[in-house]
Amino acid sequence: MQTQSTSTMTWDPWQPVPYEQTEGAPLLLRGEVSNHYRGQIEGEGVQQVLIALSPDGASVFTALERVTGRIGDRSGSFVLQLTGTTGGGAAKATLEVLEGSGTGGLAGLRGTGAYFCDNPGPDGNATLTLDHSFE
Repeated sequence: MQTQSTSTMTWDPWQPVPYEQTEGAPLLLRGEVSNHYRGQIEGEGVQQVLIALSPDGASVFTALERVTGRIGDRSGSFVLQLTGTTGGGAAKATLEVLEGSGTGGLAGLRGTGAYFCDNPGPDGNATLTLDHSFE
């Protein structure tokens, strides 16, 4: 049975680090960010992110994140794969639970979702929605 769970995601301040720069091309950055989930999804996550930052300040990113916590009454961990964009004062991403990444009570978790944030700064938050089921 497919279920939709929502959560508010906040994050600790973090600073991506440049790892490649070519004149006239997007700056490539990487970083680690700690996320906090409150709502139907409760837990903590550590995300490794790669970013391509355009000269106009917009960016494209991809990330992997292990989330440890609970969904409903099931506890464990799982890995999210995220792809997103920032620009115009907003950030949005699509996400997918990596098949086979669930542990404990979250073993067999499958799902896709998204998040949207209209205040992506250090004090911001995002609304995350995950449509999920268990094998």
